[in-house]
Amino acid sequence: MTEEQYHEHPAWNHSKIVRYAREGFACLSTLHERTVPTPSMEFGSLFDSMVTKGKKTKEEYTVCTISVPDAEKKALDYISTMTVKNFDELDPEWIYDRTQECDYQPKWKMETKYEKLKAYREYFDLKKSGKKLVSQQDWNEALEMYCAFRQNDYLKTIFGTKNTEDVEYLYQLKFVADMTLDSGKTVQCRIMPDLLVVNHKDKVIQPVDLKTSADPAWNFKENFLRFRYDIEGAMYTDVLQEIISKTDEYKDYTIAPYLFTDISRSDKIPVTYEYDPQSPTQVDGLYFAAGDKVYQYRGWRSLLEEIVYYEDLQAKVPEYIKTDGPNDLLEILGKK
Repeated sequence: MTEEQYHEHPAWNHSKIVRYAREGFACLSTLHERTVPTPSMEFGSLFDSMVTKGKKTKEEYTVCTISVPDAEKKALDYISTMTVKNFDELDPEWIYDRTQECDYQPKWKMETKYEKLKAYREYFDLKKSGKKLVSQQDWNEALEMYCAFRQNDYLKTIFGTKNTEDVEYLYQLKFVADMTLDSGKTVQCRIMPDLLVVNHKDKVIQPVDLKTSADPAWNFKENFLRFRYDIEGAMYTDVLQEIISKTDEYKDYTIAPYLFTDISRSDKIPVTYEYDPQSPTQVDGLYFAAGDKVYQYRGWRSLLEEIVYYEDLQAKVPEYIKTDGPNDLLEILGKK
Protein backbone atom coordinates (compact mmCIF):
# COMPACT_ATOMS: atom_id res chain seq x y z
CA MET A 1 0.00 0.00 0.00
CA THR A 2 1.06 3.61 -0.43
CA GLU A 3 1.97 5.76 2.54
CA GLU A 4 -1.32 7.64 2.18
CA GLN A 5 -3.28 4.36 2.14
CA TYR A 6 -1.35 3.22 5.19
CA HIS A 7 -2.26 6.33 7.19
CA GLU A 8 -5.91 6.03 6.13
CA HIS A 9 -6.13 2.35 7.12
CA PRO A 10 -8.48 1.84 10.09
CA ALA A 11 -6.18 -0.63 11.89
CA TRP A 12 -4.82 0.39 15.29
CA ASN A 13 -1.44 2.10 15.33
CA HIS A 14 0.91 2.86 18.20
CA SER A 15 0.23 6.62 18.12
CA LYS A 16 -3.37 6.19 19.29
CA ILE A 17 -2.33 3.83 22.06
CA VAL A 18 0.41 6.23 23.18
CA ARG A 19 -2.07 9.08 23.27
CA TYR A 20 -4.41 7.03 25.46
CA ALA A 21 -1.50 6.08 27.74
CA ARG A 22 -0.69 9.77 28.23
CA GLU A 23 -4.19 11.30 28.35
CA GLY A 24 -6.43 8.46 29.52
CA PHE A 25 -10.20 8.25 29.20
CA ALA A 26 -10.57 11.94 28.32
CA CYS A 27 -9.12 11.45 24.83
CA LEU A 28 -11.42 8.60 23.73
CA SER A 29 -13.97 10.86 22.03
CA THR A 30 -11.32 12.32 19.72
CA LEU A 31 -8.92 9.38 19.51
CA HIS A 32 -9.68 8.65 15.86
CA GLU A 33 -9.47 12.22 14.63
CA ARG A 34 -6.59 12.96 12.26
CA THR A 35 -3.74 14.63 14.12
CA VAL A 36 -2.55 17.92 12.64
CA PRO A 37 1.25 17.72 12.32
CA THR A 38 3.22 20.23 14.36
CA PRO A 39 6.18 22.09 12.79
CA SER A 40 8.57 19.80 14.70
CA MET A 41 6.74 16.71 13.38
CA GLU A 42 6.93 18.05 9.82
CA PHE A 43 10.64 18.70 10.21
CA GLY A 44 11.11 15.18 11.55
CA SER A 45 9.27 13.79 8.52
CA LEU A 46 11.58 15.76 6.20
CA PHE A 47 14.67 14.34 7.89
CA ASP A 48 13.19 10.82 7.90
CA SER A 49 12.57 11.13 4.17
CA MET A 50 16.17 12.12 3.52
CA VAL A 51 17.45 9.09 5.40
CA THR A 52 14.90 6.50 4.24
CA LYS A 53 14.14 7.71 0.70
CA GLY A 54 17.33 9.49 -0.32
CA LYS A 55 17.08 11.39 -3.61
CA LYS A 56 13.35 10.67 -3.83
CA THR A 57 12.89 13.33 -1.13
CA LYS A 58 13.10 15.96 -3.88
CA GLU A 59 10.07 14.35 -5.52
CA GLU A 60 8.09 14.84 -2.31
CA TYR A 61 9.40 18.19 -1.01
CA THR A 62 10.22 21.59 -2.48
CA VAL A 63 11.83 24.62 -0.89
CA CYS A 64 9.64 27.70 -0.57
CA THR A 65 11.52 30.97 -0.04
CA ILE A 66 8.40 33.12 -0.12
CA SER A 67 7.23 34.64 3.14
CA VAL A 68 3.43 34.78 3.18
CA PRO A 69 1.42 36.52 5.95
CA ASP A 70 -0.81 34.16 7.91
CA ALA A 71 -4.11 35.59 6.62
CA GLU A 72 -3.07 35.34 2.96
CA LYS A 73 -1.54 31.91 3.50
CA LYS A 74 -4.76 30.60 5.00
CA ALA A 75 -6.80 31.96 2.09
CA LEU A 76 -4.41 30.65 -0.58
CA ASP A 77 -4.24 27.24 1.10
CA TYR A 78 -8.03 27.06 1.07
CA ILE A 79 -8.34 28.14 -2.57
CA SER A 80 -5.64 25.66 -3.63
CA THR A 81 -7.85 22.79 -2.46
CA MET A 82 -10.67 23.96 -4.75
CA THR A 83 -8.88 23.96 -8.10
CA VAL A 84 -6.18 22.33 -10.21
CA LYS A 85 -5.30 25.58 -12.00
CA ASN A 86 -2.44 27.96 -11.30
CA PHE A 87 -3.24 31.39 -9.90
CA ASP A 88 -3.06 33.36 -13.18
CA GLU A 89 -5.56 30.95 -14.75
CA LEU A 90 -8.22 31.73 -12.15
CA ASP A 91 -11.05 34.18 -12.63
CA PRO A 92 -10.88 37.09 -10.09
CA GLU A 93 -14.59 36.79 -9.38
CA TRP A 94 -14.22 33.07 -8.65
CA ILE A 95 -11.32 33.86 -6.29
CA TYR A 96 -13.46 36.48 -4.56
CA ASP A 97 -16.24 33.94 -3.93
CA ARG A 98 -13.74 31.48 -2.44
CA THR A 99 -12.28 34.16 -0.13
CA GLN A 100 -15.77 34.88 1.16
CA GLU A 101 -16.16 31.20 1.99
CA CYS A 102 -12.99 31.17 4.08
CA ASP A 103 -13.71 34.56 5.67
CA TYR A 104 -10.68 36.32 4.19
CA GLN A 105 -11.05 40.09 4.61
CA PRO A 106 -14.87 39.96 4.00
CA LYS A 107 -15.19 43.78 3.80
CA TRP A 108 -12.57 44.24 1.09
CA LYS A 109 -13.51 44.77 -2.56
CA MET A 110 -12.87 42.05 -5.11
CA GLU A 111 -10.06 43.99 -6.81
CA THR A 112 -8.29 44.66 -3.50
CA LYS A 113 -8.41 41.02 -2.48
CA TYR A 114 -7.25 39.84 -5.87
CA GLU A 115 -4.24 42.14 -6.00
CA LYS A 116 -3.27 41.26 -2.41
CA LEU A 117 -3.35 37.52 -3.10
CA LYS A 118 -1.77 37.90 -6.53
CA ALA A 119 1.39 39.18 -4.84
CA TYR A 120 1.85 35.67 -3.43
CA ARG A 121 0.83 33.69 -6.52
CA GLU A 122 4.25 31.99 -6.64
CA TYR A 123 3.46 30.41 -3.26
CA PHE A 124 0.06 29.32 -4.58
CA ASP A 125 1.58 27.69 -7.66
CA LEU A 126 4.17 25.87 -5.55
CA LYS A 127 1.34 24.65 -3.36
CA LYS A 128 -0.42 23.31 -6.45
CA SER A 129 2.65 21.25 -7.36
CA GLY A 130 1.49 18.66 -4.83
CA LYS A 131 4.81 18.72 -3.04
CA LYS A 132 5.28 19.55 0.62
CA LEU A 133 6.66 23.05 1.11
CA VAL A 134 9.58 23.60 3.47
CA SER A 135 11.61 26.67 4.28
CA GLN A 136 15.19 27.03 3.08
CA GLN A 137 16.32 27.03 6.72
CA ASP A 138 14.54 23.75 7.48
CA TRP A 139 15.90 22.15 4.33
CA ASN A 140 19.47 23.22 5.07
CA GLU A 141 19.25 22.11 8.68
CA ALA A 142 17.76 18.72 7.80
CA LEU A 143 20.47 18.26 5.18
CA GLU A 144 23.17 19.13 7.71
CA MET A 145 21.73 16.56 10.10
CA TYR A 146 21.58 14.01 7.29
CA CYS A 147 25.28 14.56 6.52
CA ALA A 148 26.19 14.15 10.20
CA PHE A 149 24.08 11.01 10.25
CA ARG A 150 25.72 9.48 7.19
CA GLN A 151 29.23 10.31 8.42
CA ASN A 152 28.74 8.47 11.71
CA ASP A 153 30.87 5.29 11.59
CA TYR A 154 28.43 3.20 13.62
CA LEU A 155 25.34 4.28 11.69
CA LYS A 156 27.01 3.39 8.40
CA THR A 157 26.77 -0.23 9.53
CA ILE A 158 23.03 0.11 10.25
CA PHE A 159 21.53 2.40 7.60
CA GLY A 160 22.84 0.64 4.52
CA THR A 161 21.75 1.32 0.96
CA LYS A 162 23.09 -1.67 -0.96
CA ASN A 163 21.46 -5.05 -0.48
CA THR A 164 23.57 -8.19 -0.69
CA GLU A 165 22.81 -11.89 -0.65
CA ASP A 166 23.33 -11.89 3.11
CA VAL A 167 21.78 -8.57 4.19
CA GLU A 168 18.76 -6.54 3.05
CA TYR A 169 17.92 -2.96 4.10
CA LEU A 170 14.15 -2.51 3.94
CA TYR A 171 12.94 1.04 4.51
CA GLN A 172 9.43 1.93 5.68
CA LEU A 173 7.68 -1.31 4.83
CA LYS A 174 4.01 -1.28 5.82
CA PHE A 175 2.34 -4.16 7.62
CA VAL A 176 -1.19 -4.93 8.84
CA ALA A 177 -1.78 -7.96 11.04
CA ASP A 178 -4.54 -9.51 13.13
CA MET A 179 -3.44 -9.48 16.77
CA THR A 180 -5.16 -11.35 19.59
CA LEU A 181 -5.49 -9.54 22.92
CA ASP A 182 -5.49 -11.24 26.32
CA SER A 183 -9.30 -11.25 26.33
CA GLY A 184 -9.27 -13.33 23.16
CA LYS A 185 -10.54 -10.46 21.04
CA THR A 186 -8.81 -10.04 17.68
CA VAL A 187 -7.97 -6.56 16.40
CA GLN A 188 -6.08 -5.28 13.38
CA CYS A 189 -2.82 -3.43 14.00
CA ARG A 190 -0.57 -1.61 11.55
CA ILE A 191 3.10 -0.71 11.71
CA MET A 192 5.62 1.07 9.48
CA PRO A 193 9.18 0.58 10.76
CA ASP A 194 11.67 3.14 9.48
CA LEU A 195 14.13 0.34 8.74
CA LEU A 196 14.38 -3.43 8.95
CA VAL A 197 17.88 -4.83 8.55
CA VAL A 198 17.33 -8.46 7.54
CA ASN A 199 20.41 -10.61 8.05
CA HIS A 200 19.69 -13.77 6.07
CA LYS A 201 22.99 -15.37 7.06
CA ASP A 202 22.32 -15.18 10.81
CA LYS A 203 18.52 -15.19 10.40
CA VAL A 204 18.08 -12.01 12.44
CA ILE A 205 15.77 -9.05 11.78
CA GLN A 206 16.91 -5.75 13.26
CA PRO A 207 14.15 -3.10 13.55
CA VAL A 208 15.35 0.52 13.67
CA ASP A 209 13.48 3.76 14.30
CA LEU A 210 14.58 7.34 13.60
CA LYS A 211 13.83 10.09 16.09
CA THR A 212 14.44 13.83 15.92
CA SER A 213 14.19 16.01 18.98
CA ALA A 214 14.82 19.47 20.31
CA ASP A 215 16.90 18.12 23.20
CA PRO A 216 20.38 16.69 22.60
CA ALA A 217 20.29 12.99 21.75
CA TRP A 218 22.37 12.16 24.83
CA ASN A 219 19.23 13.05 26.83
CA PHE A 220 16.94 10.71 24.86
CA LYS A 221 15.76 8.92 28.00
CA GLU A 222 13.50 11.87 28.84
CA ASN A 223 11.69 11.65 25.50
CA PHE A 224 11.60 7.85 25.67
CA LEU A 225 9.42 8.11 28.76
CA ARG A 226 7.51 11.26 27.81
CA PHE A 227 6.41 9.91 24.43
CA ARG A 228 6.24 6.25 25.51
CA TYR A 229 8.50 4.98 22.76
CA ASP A 230 8.50 1.65 24.59
CA ILE A 231 4.96 1.13 23.25
CA GLU A 232 6.18 1.60 19.70
CA GLY A 233 9.09 -0.81 20.17
CA ALA A 234 6.94 -3.48 21.82
CA MET A 235 4.00 -3.24 19.44
CA TYR A 236 6.20 -3.24 16.34
CA THR A 237 8.14 -6.23 17.63
CA ASP A 238 4.97 -8.18 18.44
CA VAL A 239 3.37 -7.46 15.07
CA LEU A 240 6.58 -8.41 13.25
CA GLN A 241 6.75 -11.62 15.25
CA GLU A 242 3.15 -12.44 14.35
CA ILE A 243 3.88 -11.85 10.66
CA ILE A 244 7.10 -13.84 10.39
CA SER A 245 5.69 -16.73 12.42
CA LYS A 246 3.21 -17.34 9.59
CA THR A 247 5.70 -17.27 6.73
CA ASP A 248 7.80 -20.28 5.79
CA GLU A 249 10.74 -18.12 4.75
CA TYR A 250 11.07 -16.16 7.99
CA LYS A 251 9.40 -18.21 10.73
CA ASP A 252 12.77 -19.28 12.19
CA TYR A 253 14.23 -15.75 12.16
CA THR A 254 14.63 -13.89 15.45
CA ILE A 255 13.90 -10.21 16.06
CA ALA A 256 16.76 -8.26 17.62
CA PRO A 257 16.20 -5.68 20.39
CA TYR A 258 14.72 -2.46 19.00
CA LEU A 259 17.13 0.33 18.06
CA PHE A 260 16.19 3.99 18.41
CA THR A 261 18.56 6.42 16.70
CA ASP A 262 18.01 9.98 17.88
CA ILE A 263 19.45 13.21 16.51
CA SER A 264 18.78 16.76 17.65
CA ARG A 265 18.65 20.06 15.81
CA SER A 266 20.53 21.58 18.74
CA ASP A 267 23.84 19.70 18.38
CA LYS A 268 23.32 17.35 15.41
CA ILE A 269 25.09 14.46 17.15
CA PRO A 270 23.28 11.13 16.57
CA VAL A 271 23.09 8.61 19.41
CA THR A 272 21.59 5.12 19.23
CA TYR A 273 19.74 3.30 22.03
CA GLU A 274 18.67 -0.32 22.42
CA TYR A 275 15.42 -1.48 24.00
CA ASP A 276 14.42 -5.13 24.23
CA PRO A 277 10.64 -5.49 24.67
CA GLN A 278 11.04 -9.29 24.52
CA SER A 279 13.05 -9.32 27.73
CA PRO A 280 11.24 -11.22 30.55
CA THR A 281 10.97 -8.01 32.61
CA GLN A 282 9.30 -6.10 29.75
CA VAL A 283 6.62 -8.50 28.53
CA ASP A 284 3.84 -6.74 30.49
CA GLY A 285 5.10 -3.21 29.79
CA LEU A 286 8.06 -0.97 30.51
CA TYR A 287 9.69 -1.86 33.83
CA PHE A 288 12.88 -0.41 35.30
CA ALA A 289 14.51 0.60 38.55
CA ALA A 290 16.11 3.96 39.30
CA GLY A 291 17.91 4.02 42.63
CA ASP A 292 15.60 2.52 45.23
CA LYS A 293 12.45 3.19 43.17
CA VAL A 294 10.81 0.80 40.73
CA TYR A 295 8.71 2.09 37.81
CA GLN A 296 6.08 0.09 35.92
CA TYR A 297 4.24 1.33 32.80
CA ARG A 298 1.37 -0.56 31.17
CA GLY A 299 2.07 -2.37 27.93
CA TRP A 300 0.38 -1.73 24.58
CA ARG A 301 -1.83 -4.84 24.75
CA SER A 302 -3.29 -3.90 28.15
CA LEU A 303 -3.90 -0.31 27.01
CA LEU A 304 -5.52 -1.34 23.72
CA GLU A 305 -7.65 -3.89 25.54
CA GLU A 306 -9.02 -1.08 27.72
CA ILE A 307 -9.60 1.24 24.76
CA VAL A 308 -11.53 -1.43 22.84
CA TYR A 309 -13.54 -2.31 25.96
CA TYR A 310 -14.60 1.30 26.48
CA GLU A 311 -15.44 1.78 22.79
CA ASP A 312 -17.51 -1.42 22.63
CA LEU A 313 -19.32 -0.30 25.76
CA GLN A 314 -19.72 3.26 24.45
CA ALA A 315 -18.69 4.29 27.93
CA LYS A 316 -19.46 7.83 29.08
CA VAL A 317 -17.32 7.65 32.22
CA PRO A 318 -14.32 5.53 33.30
CA GLU A 319 -15.13 2.11 34.72
CA TYR A 320 -14.16 3.11 38.27
CA ILE A 321 -16.72 5.97 38.30
CA LYS A 322 -20.26 5.25 39.44
CA THR A 323 -23.23 7.26 38.15
CA ASP A 324 -25.88 5.54 40.28
CA GLY A 325 -24.50 6.58 43.65
CA PRO A 326 -21.72 8.49 45.44
CA ASN A 327 -18.05 7.85 44.67
CA ASP A 328 -15.40 7.56 47.37
CA LEU A 329 -13.09 10.51 46.68
CA LEU A 330 -10.21 9.17 48.75
CA GLU A 331 -10.30 5.91 46.83
CA ILE A 332 -10.34 7.77 43.50
CA LEU A 333 -7.52 10.09 44.60
CA GLY A 334 -5.44 7.01 45.34
CA LYS A 335 -5.76 5.67 41.80
CA LYS A 336 -2.76 5.98 39.51
